[in-house]
Amino acid sequence: MAKQVSAADVKKIVIACEAGMGSSLMVTNKLKKKVKAANLDIEVSHTPARAIPEDAQVVVVHKGLAKTALQNAPWAVIIPFDNFMNIPVFDKIVAAIQKNGVIKGIG
Repeated sequence: MAKQVSAADVKKIVIACEAGMGSSLMVTNKLKKKVKAANLDIEVSHTPARAIPEDAQVVVVHKGLAKTALQNAPWAVIIPFDNFMNIPVFDKIVAAIQKNGVIKGIG
């Protein structure tokens, strides 16, 4: 069964990665720009998948680390992506929050 969270409950989105540097930082900055452009009051940060903070409601992670994220953050909605250069799920997350909808993940 897919895990989900109400958009109204989202205060923090984390980009989870393997080491917390490089491509994940670029991805985090992309999401920060989208959140800022949408005028949303949501924190966006990045962290290694093995150290996801407990105050994260949504975790966006490369599909290769999705299992690790699920194991280390069972409370969070985990959303995997395929390609670091193109992450269409960002627009879906922002739209769901703007419409006060539901954000669905895996697990």
